[in-house]
Amino acid sequence: LSALAYALMLIHLPFKYLGFLELEFSDVPAVIASLAYGPGAGIMVEFIKNLIKAVTVTTTGCVGEMANFLTGACFVGPLGLVFHRYHKKGKTIIAFLAANTGFIIAGILVNYFITVPLYATLFGGMEAVVGVASATVPAVKNLATVVLLGITPFNVFKGIVVSITGYMVYKAVRNVLQNEIR
Repeated sequence: LSALAYALMLIHLPFKYLGFLELEFSDVPAVIASLAYGPGAGIMVEFIKNLIKAVTVTTTGCVGEMANFLTGACFVGPLGLVFHRYHKKGKTIIAFLAANTGFIIAGILVNYFITVPLYATLFGGMEAVVGVASATVPAVKNLATVVLLGITPFNVFKGIVVSITGYMVYKAVRNVLQNEIR
């Protein structure tokens, strides 16, 4: 699953939101791992995928990989914990709500305190990052608005897309994965 996640991470759609955010599906294998094997497996898929990318083809000085790992772990960790507690009660949606909540909160904190400041240091200063983001979202004026008005809505969208895609793929392969364990 880590190898598949890494391969999916290398597929780039022809557009970037805010000039630097990409919708990609590399979290789907981690969702599958978390649902099938538990939160530790999902977090490990996120770690291995980002470690491989960081040492092979990073274009962000490892900043993007660090952010992807931290936010991805905060998505699949709660997902696996809550899913394994409630899925037999027909409350799988609670697991995905917990996952998206963790992802959004982690995204806000990681981007505000770590990622955007590091990007700014590496790629021309905060004014350059704000300038790129404000070209897409004119209300962006500073670091806080980059995170709250720019990155957070993207993360909400990405969380929903990854949740739906991940669950649909999991449903399609869960019997194979369960037979593999036995």
